[in-house]
Amino acid sequence: MPSKEELRKQFSKEWEKHYKLKILAEKGFKRQKCKKCGRNFWAIEQREICGDSACTGYQFIGNPSGKKMGYVETWETIEHYFVKHGHESIKPYPTVARWRDDLYFTVAGINLFQPYVVSGELEPIANPLIVPQPCIRFNDIANVGVTGRHYSNFVMIGQHAFNTKKTGLFYWKEEAIEHDLGFMKALGIKEEEIVFQEDVWVGGGNFGPSMEYFVKGLELGNCVFMQYEETPDGKTRELKTKVIDMGAGLARFPWISSGAPTSYEIVLGPAREMRESAGIKINEKLLLEYAKLSGGLDIEEAGDVEAEKESIAKQLGMGKKELFRTLGALQAVYATADHILTLLFTLKDGMLPSNSGGGYNLRMLARRVFAFEEEHSFSWDYYKILEGHAEFLRMLFPELEEGVELTADVLQEEKKKYKNAKQNASRKVEFLLSAKKTISAKELLTLYESDGIPPELIAEEGEKRGVKVEVPGNFYELLEKQQEREEEKNVRADVSKFPKTEVLYHKEPPVGEFTAEILGFVECEGKKAVILNKTAFYPEGGGQVGDTGFIGGKRVLDTKKADGVVLHAVENADGLKKGENVKCKVDLERRKQITRNHTAVHLLNAACRKVLGNHVWQAGSYKDENIAHLDVTHYKKITEEQLREMEKLVNGYITANIPITAEVLPRNAAEQKYGMRLYQGGAVPGKELRVVRIGDIDAEACGGTHYMLKTTGEIGFFKIVGREGIKDGVERIILKAGSAALEYVQQKEKILSEAATKISVQPEKLPSAVERFFEEWKAQKKEIERLKERLAQLTVQEIVHESIAKQKVVFVLGDYDIPTMQKMANLFIQHEKAMVVIMNKEGNFVVATGKNAKQTAGEIASIVVNKLGGKGGGKGQIAFGKVSRVEKLEL
Repeated sequence: MPSKEELRKQFSKEWEKHYKLKILAEKGFKRQKCKKCGRNFWAIEQREICGDSACTGYQFIGNPSGKKMGYVETWETIEHYFVKHGHESIKPYPTVARWRDDLYFTVAGINLFQPYVVSGELEPIANPLIVPQPCIRFNDIANVGVTGRHYSNFVMIGQHAFNTKKTGLFYWKEEAIEHDLGFMKALGIKEEEIVFQEDVWVGGGNFGPSMEYFVKGLELGNCVFMQYEETPDGKTRELKTKVIDMGAGLARFPWISSGAPTSYEIVLGPAREMRESAGIKINEKLLLEYAKLSGGLDIEEAGDVEAEKESIAKQLGMGKKELFRTLGALQAVYATADHILTLLFTLKDGMLPSNSGGGYNLRMLARRVFAFEEEHSFSWDYYKILEGHAEFLRMLFPELEEGVELTADVLQEEKKKYKNAKQNASRKVEFLLSAKKTISAKELLTLYESDGIPPELIAEEGEKRGVKVEVPGNFYELLEKQQEREEEKNVRADVSKFPKTEVLYHKEPPVGEFTAEILGFVECEGKKAVILNKTAFYPEGGGQVGDTGFIGGKRVLDTKKADGVVLHAVENADGLKKGENVKCKVDLERRKQITRNHTAVHLLNAACRKVLGNHVWQAGSYKDENIAHLDVTHYKKITEEQLREMEKLVNGYITANIPITAEVLPRNAAEQKYGMRLYQGGAVPGKELRVVRIGDIDAEACGGTHYMLKTTGEIGFFKIVGREGIKDGVERIILKAGSAALEYVQQKEKILSEAATKISVQPEKLPSAVERFFEEWKAQKKEIERLKERLAQLTVQEIVHESIAKQKVVFVLGDYDIPTMQKMANLFIQHEKAMVVIMNKEGNFVVATGKNAKQTAGEIASIVVNKLGGKGGGKGQIAFGKVSRVEKLEL
């Protein structure tokens, strides 16, 4: 595909085709060329330069445009305009993009409709539509709070229309730009202030022209005409579904209407109160002048960012370090307010801070908050800030209130981890700074990843020691790029010459016996696998193990799937031939027991949400006929009390005999009906979803064999058998259901009964009896230690005088443990001229000498090792070792 710059040049030559619009001509807009950047733009007034802030700076600071409105009020005005003009206003999607396998977070409004709506495979839920979509981005973290416009979270106003074969080209460039002019007019922005700049958009194999629009140097939005796609042979063709994708940052509109130096106190509800409570006084004149110049700051080119900061400082008559130190506390308050709101959005939607994946980004934000707090001596009440955000955005996002308590709790937990990490890493920083004159960006990344030490802290410590620590302007972007999504291990087998297998394993009633044709054989994970034209064997998937049984009398050991082809691993494929029809039999009893465990996992997931909170999501699972486990996201260790409560809940669901149903729905319909909780196991490919529903308890997109059970009562019995913390932020609960659970409980009862019999008590009295025995054992151990101590003292008293009187080494051989030998040595060294070797029957020895003894402990140890073999040595008055041959020596 051509680069963005190449497309710009190409589209610019063909400007009449791509950018010449009747609506612009009618409104008096003329095509012009910027003398600074050379880009083409459209404006009513004659201009020499375009509207981009890089060319003009911020002209609206102190010089507002439009009606002065609050943040939420601005959205309500925009929404009213679009609804009045035939658009449906839809609810935003979560900020955690669980319906996508290529994204952790929703980064743009169009993500809601990729890939199936954009590709034309699915109808959109509304057309045209408007949506206030919260988006999360981490590529410009270093500029949050600094530029006045950068955020890690922002609301993107999504104006979307999908021109399909069914609709025709009903809403294209003319209509889109007309509505953009219309909603800006509703906000009081004058048309003569608007500058449309020609641009292109490229992404995901699609591309098209776009029109960015600016007012007084501030970019307000970008209307993308998604028109083309690249074919496999590298050619360009028109998309079947042509998409209008206008994205505008909601924050920009109330900002430009206020003319304020930054947008932060307009958009971030608690920001002003935070600034005032921190006692930060604004240098209004400096902030105003800085804000006008800061429009050129952009994190995309790291070198340019630092150069731009240097340039801004110079224009203000200050050094870069002095300028950003002066503004530092204020910018830290704004960044903190932003980061805490991002955490509120994402934690509410089910992503937790962790050491990997998207959770890594959230931990990075939390630790920036803590670092700012320490650097500027802030003392934040997180709960109060979170409440402030939720209250400020109540009319726009009422659901945020649900995440306040959780986020406050997680922040406190993260702060504990941060302090522990810092404490453990302080020596490492001190050593590094004492041994180096400079510290590289790579070393900063390593210290952050391994020990959680923010680069700002290292820079501060470096300054104290005169060590140069240059923190890259794009440090957090570099950090994000190092974090790669862990992908599931795919089955490796070359099945390219086989057609996709016809599947029978979802048929009801379950197919146990069938006849199929052998299409061929492949090697899969070291075994020969049979490929049939159709199969009722369920292949491993969604954590459920594959079916077993027989094919042509040969035992099937496992079943897997690769690229739509089902692979049957058989014990011995000899005798099976390509092209023959074979009788096949699935072990349905085994599958039914696996299904009990699988369905119990769904019920446990629902119980986890009820007991632990709605932040819980499935992070992995496994189900076979004997045991299963469920991994869930949670920021604390699950307690025994919580496990018991979950166990009780699940058995209650089983007793209630709740119906289990499965239905296949178009993806959009399934999402509208059940919400994003469908995606417990992650993104599910395809335009249709198979939804397994257990009454009102749980609904998940799942390909498992739940139809083997009609109700939860068929599970029979459920038992939690353990928990593990498998990684940071993920808890594993191990479980058994049905006959496996019953066998487990019976085995435990047998062990309990045998233990009670051994000590002659009733099983119910076993805990108190064990406790009594334990206390007696501790008392006896204590008495033994006391007697050993006394024995050591007596032994020393008996032989120390012999050593001193005869000025010789006394050799003691006895049945001592090492701690006793060490105690004896500590007593011997208190006698100035004593020289003693203490050895046990295993050959371990300790040498002890007084401070005025004729020989050192090390010298005596060398003699012992030379005569008896082995190793030993030491400095000072005590030496240790172990000999090969144990015998008493005359030394």
